[in-house]
Amino acid sequence: MDFLLRFLLVDLPEAFLLLTISLAFFNLSVFEKKKQAILFSLLFAVTGELLALLEVPYQPKVILMFLTATLLFLTIYRFNTLKAVFMGTVDLGVMILTESIILAIFNSQQYFLEEILSTTMLTVFARIFYLGMFLTIAVVLRVNKFDIHQLFRQNRLNRYLLLLILLGSIEFLLILFMNTSFFLRENNSSLFAIYTPQFQMFIQLAILALFIVIVVLFRIYLNLTINRVEEETGTPYLNSIHDLFTAVRSMKHDSLNHYTAINGFLKKDLHSYAKEYVEQLLKETVLIERSADSSVQVLEQIKNPAVASLLQSKMVVCLVERISLTLEIKEITQFSQYKTYDLVKILGNLLDNAIRATSYELEENRYILFEWGQTEDEHYLYIENSGPTIPENQLQEIFQVGYTTKKNGEGGLGLAIVKNVAERYNGKIKVSSVDGITSFRITFANR
Repeated sequence: MDFLLRFLLVDLPEAFLLLTISLAFFNLSVFEKKKQAILFSLLFAVTGELLALLEVPYQPKVILMFLTATLLFLTIYRFNTLKAVFMGTVDLGVMILTESIILAIFNSQQYFLEEILSTTMLTVFARIFYLGMFLTIAVVLRVNKFDIHQLFRQNRLNRYLLLLILLGSIEFLLILFMNTSFFLRENNSSLFAIYTPQFQMFIQLAILALFIVIVVLFRIYLNLTINRVEEETGTPYLNSIHDLFTAVRSMKHDSLNHYTAINGFLKKDLHSYAKEYVEQLLKETVLIERSADSSVQVLEQIKNPAVASLLQSKMVVCLVERISLTLEIKEITQFSQYKTYDLVKILGNLLDNAIRATSYELEENRYILFEWGQTEDEHYLYIENSGPTIPENQLQEIFQVGYTTKKNGEGGLGLAIVKNVAERYNGKIKVSSVDGITSFRITFANR
């Protein structure tokens, strides 16, 4: 009777809650597949009870329970090997940590394991506390909709990071495992005295082997991280250099046209026309220099070199295209928590889109306003430009992949990329296009 009560009131709830916790790490509900959940809980609980009846020592029992959990995840839930091992590690990790916490609390009050097991009230209290901690962890994970996929997006770098965390967790559990066994043997009777030197040596060798593997994986992860950083910071510079070269070539072409015009006036002795033409060029040059000086002063405030380089290259393009570009950067640190590569994607595509749209206007009507600021509740990017009015029924279509206003049909990715990156950071995009003025406002909640 005691066996049946313990199985129904302790072992089954324990298995069910451990399953709930491991699934909650991937934002999965235990009730989505009820049959699999019941089967998993039964088999896991039966295995635990069987090992207890066979009086298997604590350490081998933990290893066998870990293997059982992993095998059940592989066969019942059909998870891949890495995911199954991770979830098995979560189960056993939660179990060992909870047991260690409970024992530490009881031992601090001079209640040791033999006394707990021999006293009905203490046993009941310990088991309620044990299951209560499981329930608390499960509820917290489910309420917060925790999903480890959000921390480790699917790419090679994150897979190595996940593997490092997994192996590090196993390493930690093995070390805790060893220390717990010594602690329990010294304070909690002879229940844990069945440890051979060979078994202890095996655990120590496993810890050493895992440490070596972790060091190798960390070296690989570090190299991948360095390569990724170089790529993310190098690509914007290369794109900016390309824009600068294009702008310089365009300026050279314009200069040749101006020299040709002036030379033509002089050859025909039209000195008054040549003088008027040169004066007009000088006025335009002065205006451009003033605009450039004010923009350069703003750019000097930006501490992110990739972003500063990008904005400077776009500024040169605007000068060549005779576009009045106004930069208003009111806060320079609010985007420091975002990846440089993502910032460059947003800024580059929005500015390219604005430059292209503005180029359809007459030179005297071309302008772009770029504002980068912050309010009490949010920080934002705001870009406004002159150009063709976008019909209201197409304002949402412009963010779709493939949408383009180019006659040759090229492009159609820029604004889709902007939307994708903004949503990744829970940003909101508001677009408006009225009377030849189009604006984009991207807001992010303050962190």
